[in-house]
Amino acid sequence: MMEKRLTPDENRLARLQSLPADAPVAALNLFRFRAQAEYAPGDPEFGTDAANITGREAWARYAAVAEPTIVALGSRVVFSAPVDQVMIGPADCEWDVAAIMFFPTRRAFMEMTGDPEFQAASRHRKAALDDHTMLHLVGDPFVSPTAGE
Repeated sequence: MMEKRLTPDENRLARLQSLPADAPVAALNLFRFRAQAEYAPGDPEFGTDAANITGREAWARYAAVAEPTIVALGSRVVFSAPVDQVMIGPADCEWDVAAIMFFPTRRAFMEMTGDPEFQAASRHRKAALDDHTMLHLVGDPFVSPTAGE
């Protein structure tokens, strides 16, 4: 079974910071939700009735803060849809939702992750998700790679 992660490791963060900050980037996200949200000790919801929700409900709490933060940075969710099936890939790797987000620059992505409100809301993302894979894709999907040739 593949290793589950909800946050990048230090090597991946260092690589992100070493890449051109002004380059556009799209993020392909694969999400698997927990049936029951799992808030960590120290979270305001931990051990309260507010924690007795599904992973998708916890995700909605996260999205309520994350989406305005994303939009304020000139970024956007390009596409989000339920996953029908994994056609090619590990058999033990099922996903609930796939989403593509576009950031006009890597700097915008880094600003999002450093935003205090976004960071505070991330506890809901962690409570919501059983697994998450994010792939950064080079370029702007709205500009043809041959434009201007």
